[in-house]
Amino acid sequence: MEVKLNKNKLVPILEMMGYNTINGTDVWKKASENLDEYVFWGVDFKKNEVFKWVEDHREYDVPTDPTFVELKMLVESSAEQGGEPNTDEPIADQSREDCPEGSTSEENASPSYENNDTTTHLLDLIHGYVGNDVLEVFGDTGSGKSKFAMAVAKEAIAAGKKVFYLDTERNLTETDIKTLKGCEYKYTPIIDEIDRIVQKLPKVDVVIIDSIGFPVLTAYARMSMKQKGDALLKLIAIFGDLKGWAYLNSGVVIVTNQPESEFNKEPGHVLRPFGDKSQFAAKEIWKTEIVDRKPAYTNIRISAFRSRSVGHRTKIADMKISSNGVELKT
Repeated sequence: MEVKLNKNKLVPILEMMGYNTINGTDVWKKASENLDEYVFWGVDFKKNEVFKWVEDHREYDVPTDPTFVELKMLVESSAEQGGEPNTDEPIADQSREDCPEGSTSEENASPSYENNDTTTHLLDLIHGYVGNDVLEVFGDTGSGKSKFAMAVAKEAIAAGKKVFYLDTERNLTETDIKTLKGCEYKYTPIIDEIDRIVQKLPKVDVVIIDSIGFPVLTAYARMSMKQKGDALLKLIAIFGDLKGWAYLNSGVVIVTNQPESEFNKEPGHVLRPFGDKSQFAAKEIWKTEIVDRKPAYTNIRISAFRSRSVGHRTKIADMKISSNGVELKT
Protein backbone atom coordinates (compact mmCIF):
# COMPACT_ATOMS: atom_id res chain seq x y z
CA MET A 1 0.00 0.00 0.00
CA GLU A 2 1.11 3.57 -0.57
CA VAL A 3 -0.15 4.94 2.75
CA LYS A 4 1.55 4.48 6.09
CA LEU A 5 -0.79 2.62 8.42
CA ASN A 6 -1.50 4.40 11.70
CA LYS A 7 -1.47 1.51 14.15
CA ASN A 8 -2.41 3.58 17.19
CA LYS A 9 -5.47 4.91 15.42
CA LEU A 10 -6.48 1.72 13.65
CA VAL A 11 -6.17 -0.93 16.36
CA PRO A 12 -8.98 0.38 18.62
CA ILE A 13 -11.30 0.48 15.59
CA LEU A 14 -10.28 -3.02 14.52
CA GLU A 15 -10.91 -4.34 18.02
CA MET A 16 -14.36 -2.76 18.04
CA MET A 17 -15.13 -4.46 14.71
CA GLY A 18 -14.11 -7.90 15.92
CA TYR A 19 -10.53 -8.13 14.62
CA ASN A 20 -7.91 -9.83 16.78
CA THR A 21 -4.13 -9.93 16.74
CA ILE A 22 -2.41 -13.18 15.75
CA ASN A 23 -0.43 -14.20 18.83
CA GLY A 24 0.50 -10.61 19.64
CA THR A 25 2.07 -9.98 16.22
CA ASP A 26 1.54 -7.01 13.90
CA VAL A 27 -1.13 -8.92 11.96
CA TRP A 28 -4.77 -8.37 12.87
CA LYS A 29 -7.48 -10.52 11.32
CA LYS A 30 -11.18 -11.32 11.35
CA ALA A 31 -12.36 -14.74 10.19
CA SER A 32 -15.44 -15.42 8.07
CA GLU A 33 -18.58 -16.34 10.01
CA ASN A 34 -19.09 -19.23 7.58
CA LEU A 35 -17.41 -22.15 9.30
CA ASP A 36 -17.28 -24.10 6.03
CA GLU A 37 -14.80 -21.73 4.42
CA TYR A 38 -11.32 -20.75 5.50
CA VAL A 39 -11.34 -17.04 4.70
CA PHE A 40 -10.28 -14.06 6.77
CA TRP A 41 -9.50 -10.40 6.28
CA GLY A 42 -6.44 -8.83 7.79
CA VAL A 43 -4.15 -5.85 8.33
CA ASP A 44 -0.40 -6.39 8.43
CA PHE A 45 1.18 -3.38 10.10
CA LYS A 46 4.73 -4.69 9.63
CA LYS A 47 4.30 -5.09 5.85
CA ASN A 48 1.93 -2.12 5.65
CA GLU A 49 -0.72 -4.21 3.85
CA VAL A 50 -4.45 -4.90 3.85
CA PHE A 51 -5.41 -8.31 2.53
CA LYS A 52 -7.98 -11.05 2.19
CA TRP A 53 -6.71 -14.56 2.91
CA VAL A 54 -8.21 -17.12 0.54
CA GLU A 55 -7.25 -20.78 0.93
CA ASP A 56 -3.45 -20.43 0.89
CA HIS A 57 -2.63 -16.92 -0.28
CA ARG A 58 -3.26 -13.22 0.27
CA GLU A 59 -5.30 -11.11 -2.13
CA TYR A 60 -4.76 -7.35 -2.08
CA ASP A 61 -7.51 -5.98 -4.33
CA VAL A 62 -11.02 -7.41 -3.98
CA PRO A 63 -13.42 -4.56 -4.88
CA THR A 64 -16.45 -6.86 -4.94
CA ASP A 65 -15.96 -7.99 -1.34
CA PRO A 66 -17.88 -5.66 1.06
CA THR A 67 -15.77 -6.65 4.08
CA PHE A 68 -12.53 -6.02 2.20
CA VAL A 69 -13.79 -2.67 0.90
CA GLU A 70 -14.86 -1.66 4.41
CA LEU A 71 -11.43 -2.59 5.74
CA LYS A 72 -9.71 -0.61 2.99
CA MET A 73 -11.79 2.44 3.85
CA LEU A 74 -10.83 2.20 7.53
CA VAL A 75 -7.17 1.95 6.57
CA GLU A 76 -7.38 4.93 4.22
CA SER A 77 -8.99 6.92 7.02
CA SER A 78 -5.98 6.20 9.24
CA ALA A 79 -3.65 7.83 6.73
CA GLU A 80 -2.90 11.51 7.15
CA GLN A 81 -4.96 13.42 4.60
CA GLY A 82 -2.87 16.19 3.04
CA GLY A 83 -4.19 19.66 2.54
CA GLU A 84 -6.98 19.74 5.13
CA PRO A 85 -6.80 22.78 7.42
CA ASN A 86 -7.75 22.95 11.06
CA THR A 87 -10.59 25.34 10.30
CA ASP A 88 -13.24 25.38 7.65
CA GLU A 89 -14.44 28.94 7.45
CA PRO A 90 -17.32 29.63 5.05
CA ILE A 91 -16.74 31.55 1.85
CA ALA A 92 -17.37 35.21 2.47
CA ASP A 93 -20.74 36.73 1.67
CA GLN A 94 -20.12 38.37 -1.68
CA SER A 95 -22.84 40.96 -1.11
CA ARG A 96 -20.36 42.73 1.19
CA GLU A 97 -18.29 45.51 -0.33
CA ASP A 98 -15.20 44.60 1.62
CA CYS A 99 -13.08 41.45 1.35
CA PRO A 100 -11.95 39.15 4.19
CA GLU A 101 -8.51 39.82 5.54
CA GLY A 102 -5.85 38.01 3.54
CA SER A 103 -7.94 37.65 0.37
CA THR A 104 -8.19 39.68 -2.80
CA SER A 105 -11.16 41.25 -4.53
CA GLU A 106 -10.54 38.98 -7.53
CA GLU A 107 -10.77 35.86 -5.36
CA ASN A 108 -14.05 37.00 -3.83
CA ALA A 109 -15.71 38.40 -6.93
CA SER A 110 -18.87 36.74 -8.21
CA PRO A 111 -18.06 34.62 -11.28
CA SER A 112 -18.92 35.87 -14.76
CA TYR A 113 -21.07 33.58 -16.89
CA GLU A 114 -21.19 35.68 -20.04
CA ASN A 115 -20.77 33.60 -23.21
CA ASN A 116 -20.10 30.59 -21.04
CA ASP A 117 -21.28 27.08 -21.96
CA THR A 118 -19.13 24.66 -20.00
CA THR A 119 -22.00 22.52 -18.70
CA THR A 120 -21.54 20.18 -21.66
CA HIS A 121 -18.07 19.35 -20.30
CA LEU A 122 -19.23 18.52 -16.78
CA LEU A 123 -18.90 14.76 -17.24
CA ASP A 124 -15.39 15.19 -18.59
CA LEU A 125 -14.54 17.34 -15.57
CA ILE A 126 -15.82 14.68 -13.15
CA HIS A 127 -14.22 11.80 -15.02
CA GLY A 128 -10.90 13.63 -15.01
CA TYR A 129 -10.94 13.66 -11.21
CA VAL A 130 -12.56 10.33 -10.30
CA GLY A 131 -12.47 8.10 -13.40
CA ASN A 132 -14.76 5.12 -12.85
CA ASP A 133 -15.30 5.71 -9.16
CA VAL A 134 -17.37 7.62 -6.59
CA LEU A 135 -17.67 11.40 -6.27
CA GLU A 136 -19.30 12.72 -3.08
CA VAL A 137 -20.73 16.25 -3.10
CA PHE A 138 -21.81 17.68 0.24
CA GLY A 139 -22.95 21.03 1.57
CA ASP A 140 -25.61 22.83 3.54
CA THR A 141 -29.27 22.73 2.55
CA GLY A 142 -29.89 24.96 -0.47
CA SER A 143 -26.26 25.01 -1.59
CA GLY A 144 -27.00 23.47 -4.98
CA LYS A 145 -26.19 19.78 -4.49
CA SER A 146 -29.34 18.52 -6.21
CA LYS A 147 -29.01 21.09 -8.98
CA PHE A 148 -25.49 19.83 -9.59
CA ALA A 149 -26.72 16.23 -9.69
CA MET A 150 -29.51 17.21 -12.11
CA ALA A 151 -26.99 18.94 -14.38
CA VAL A 152 -24.89 15.78 -14.45
CA ALA A 153 -27.94 13.63 -15.26
CA LYS A 154 -29.14 15.92 -18.05
CA GLU A 155 -25.73 16.11 -19.69
CA ALA A 156 -25.30 12.33 -19.51
CA ILE A 157 -28.71 11.74 -21.09
CA ALA A 158 -27.97 14.28 -23.82
CA ALA A 159 -24.75 12.41 -24.54
CA GLY A 160 -26.69 9.16 -25.00
CA LYS A 161 -25.61 7.64 -21.70
CA LYS A 162 -27.82 5.60 -19.37
CA VAL A 163 -28.56 7.14 -15.97
CA PHE A 164 -30.04 5.75 -12.76
CA TYR A 165 -31.26 8.45 -10.36
CA LEU A 166 -32.21 7.53 -6.77
CA ASP A 167 -33.96 10.39 -4.99
CA THR A 168 -34.29 10.06 -1.20
CA GLU A 169 -35.60 13.53 -0.35
CA ARG A 170 -38.21 14.31 -3.03
CA ASN A 171 -35.71 16.87 -4.30
CA LEU A 172 -37.02 16.49 -7.84
CA THR A 173 -40.39 17.89 -8.87
CA GLU A 174 -42.62 16.22 -11.45
CA THR A 175 -41.34 18.76 -13.97
CA ASP A 176 -37.75 17.88 -13.11
CA ILE A 177 -38.45 14.18 -13.58
CA LYS A 178 -40.06 14.79 -16.97
CA THR A 179 -36.95 16.64 -18.13
CA LEU A 180 -34.93 13.50 -17.36
CA LYS A 181 -36.60 11.51 -20.11
CA GLY A 182 -34.67 8.30 -20.62
CA CYS A 183 -33.38 8.28 -17.04
CA GLU A 184 -34.42 5.47 -14.68
CA TYR A 185 -35.75 7.32 -11.63
CA LYS A 186 -36.69 5.91 -8.23
CA TYR A 187 -37.73 7.52 -4.96
CA THR A 188 -37.52 6.13 -1.45
CA PRO A 189 -36.67 7.73 1.92
CA ILE A 190 -36.17 4.33 3.63
CA ILE A 191 -32.53 3.41 4.28
CA ASP A 192 -33.19 -0.35 4.10
CA GLU A 193 -34.79 0.06 0.69
CA ILE A 194 -31.86 2.19 -0.45
CA ASP A 195 -29.51 -0.54 0.73
CA ARG A 196 -31.38 -3.18 -1.28
CA ILE A 197 -31.50 -1.01 -4.40
CA VAL A 198 -27.78 -0.26 -4.24
CA GLN A 199 -27.00 -3.97 -4.05
CA LYS A 200 -28.90 -4.53 -7.33
CA LEU A 201 -28.05 -1.47 -9.38
CA PRO A 202 -28.70 -1.75 -13.12
CA LYS A 203 -25.92 -1.68 -15.71
CA VAL A 204 -25.88 2.02 -16.62
CA ASP A 205 -23.20 4.64 -17.18
CA VAL A 206 -24.02 7.04 -14.34
CA VAL A 207 -25.59 6.40 -10.93
CA ILE A 208 -26.80 9.33 -8.82
CA ILE A 209 -27.82 9.01 -5.16
CA ASP A 210 -29.45 12.24 -3.91
CA SER A 211 -28.85 12.10 -1.00
CA ILE A 212 -27.22 9.36 1.05
CA GLY A 213 -27.29 10.95 4.52
CA PHE A 214 -30.84 12.32 4.73
CA PRO A 215 -32.64 8.96 5.30
CA VAL A 216 -30.43 8.26 8.31
CA LEU A 217 -30.46 11.82 9.65
CA THR A 218 -34.26 11.90 9.77
CA ALA A 219 -34.36 8.91 12.11
CA TYR A 220 -31.04 9.40 13.92
CA ALA A 221 -32.44 11.16 17.00
CA ARG A 222 -34.75 8.21 17.76
CA MET A 223 -32.04 5.58 17.39
CA SER A 224 -30.27 3.84 20.25
CA MET A 225 -26.48 3.94 20.33
CA LYS A 226 -26.34 0.46 18.80
CA GLN A 227 -28.80 1.42 16.07
CA LYS A 228 -26.74 4.52 15.28
CA GLY A 229 -23.64 2.39 14.97
CA ASP A 230 -25.46 -0.07 12.73
CA ALA A 231 -26.76 2.77 10.56
CA LEU A 232 -23.26 4.19 10.08
CA LEU A 233 -21.91 0.75 9.21
CA LYS A 234 -24.73 0.37 6.68
CA LEU A 235 -23.66 3.67 5.10
CA ILE A 236 -20.12 2.33 4.84
CA ALA A 237 -21.45 -0.85 3.21
CA ILE A 238 -23.54 1.17 0.75
CA PHE A 239 -20.53 3.23 -0.25
CA GLY A 240 -18.55 0.00 -0.65
CA ASP A 241 -21.23 -1.40 -2.95
CA LEU A 242 -21.23 1.81 -5.00
CA LYS A 243 -17.45 1.71 -5.34
CA GLY A 244 -17.58 -1.93 -6.42
CA TRP A 245 -20.36 -1.16 -8.92
CA ALA A 246 -18.33 1.67 -10.49
CA TYR A 247 -15.37 -0.66 -10.91
CA LEU A 248 -17.34 -3.56 -12.38
CA ASN A 249 -19.45 -1.43 -14.72
CA SER A 250 -16.85 1.18 -15.73
CA GLY A 251 -19.31 3.81 -14.52
CA VAL A 252 -19.31 6.90 -12.34
CA VAL A 253 -21.31 7.42 -9.14
CA ILE A 254 -22.39 10.84 -7.85
CA VAL A 255 -23.49 10.87 -4.21
CA THR A 256 -24.83 13.99 -2.49
CA ASN A 257 -24.71 14.33 1.28
CA GLN A 258 -25.20 16.72 4.21
CA PRO A 259 -22.53 17.91 6.63
CA GLU A 260 -22.30 16.26 10.01
CA SER A 261 -24.08 18.02 12.86
CA GLU A 262 -22.42 21.00 14.53
CA PHE A 263 -23.83 19.83 17.87
CA ASN A 264 -21.21 19.04 20.51
CA LYS A 265 -18.28 19.94 18.25
CA GLU A 266 -15.21 21.81 19.42
CA PRO A 267 -14.62 25.36 18.10
CA GLY A 268 -12.79 25.22 14.79
CA HIS A 269 -13.88 21.64 14.08
CA VAL A 270 -13.98 20.89 10.34
CA LEU A 271 -17.48 19.71 9.48
CA ARG A 272 -17.19 16.69 7.26
CA PRO A 273 -19.82 14.80 5.28
CA PHE A 274 -22.29 12.90 7.45
CA GLY A 275 -21.47 9.23 7.74
CA ASP A 276 -18.25 8.92 9.71
CA LYS A 277 -15.82 6.55 7.91
CA SER A 278 -18.04 6.23 4.83
CA GLN A 279 -16.49 9.41 3.44
CA PHE A 280 -13.25 7.58 2.70
CA ALA A 281 -14.95 5.38 0.07
CA ALA A 282 -15.33 8.34 -2.26
CA LYS A 283 -12.32 9.02 -4.47
CA GLU A 284 -13.12 12.74 -4.37
CA ILE A 285 -15.23 14.84 -2.00
CA TRP A 286 -16.40 18.25 -3.21
CA LYS A 287 -18.18 20.88 -1.16
CA THR A 288 -20.87 23.29 -2.34
CA GLU A 289 -21.08 26.73 -0.71
CA ILE A 290 -23.26 29.75 -1.46
CA VAL A 291 -21.14 32.69 -2.59
CA ASP A 292 -23.81 35.20 -3.54
CA ARG A 293 -27.61 35.06 -3.33
CA LYS A 294 -29.86 37.52 -5.15
CA PRO A 295 -33.60 37.44 -5.94
CA ALA A 296 -32.84 36.46 -9.55
CA TYR A 297 -29.99 34.00 -9.03
CA THR A 298 -27.70 32.18 -6.63
CA ASN A 299 -23.96 31.80 -7.19
CA ILE A 300 -22.33 28.72 -5.73
CA ARG A 301 -18.74 27.64 -5.47
CA ILE A 302 -17.78 23.98 -5.78
CA SER A 303 -14.41 23.31 -4.17
CA ALA A 304 -12.27 20.32 -3.24
CA PHE A 305 -12.77 19.13 0.31
CA ARG A 306 -10.73 15.93 0.09
CA SER A 307 -8.95 15.31 -3.19
CA ARG A 308 -6.18 13.12 -4.52
CA SER A 309 -5.46 15.67 -7.26
CA VAL A 310 -5.64 19.18 -5.77
CA GLY A 311 -5.38 20.90 -2.41
CA HIS A 312 -8.17 21.47 0.08
CA ARG A 313 -10.58 24.28 -0.99
CA THR A 314 -9.18 24.44 -4.52
CA LYS A 315 -11.96 25.72 -6.77
CA ILE A 316 -13.44 23.02 -8.99
CA ALA A 317 -16.18 25.14 -10.61
CA ASP A 318 -18.57 28.05 -10.12
CA MET A 319 -22.28 27.34 -10.52
CA LYS A 320 -25.09 29.82 -11.15
CA ILE A 321 -28.71 28.83 -10.51
CA SER A 322 -31.44 31.01 -12.02
CA SER A 323 -34.78 30.77 -13.80
CA ASN A 324 -32.76 29.95 -16.92
CA GLY A 325 -31.42 26.79 -15.31
CA VAL A 326 -27.93 25.84 -14.13
CA GLU A 327 -24.74 27.26 -15.60
CA LEU A 328 -21.26 26.11 -14.68
CA LYS A 329 -17.89 27.72 -15.20
CA THR A 330 -14.67 25.82 -14.56
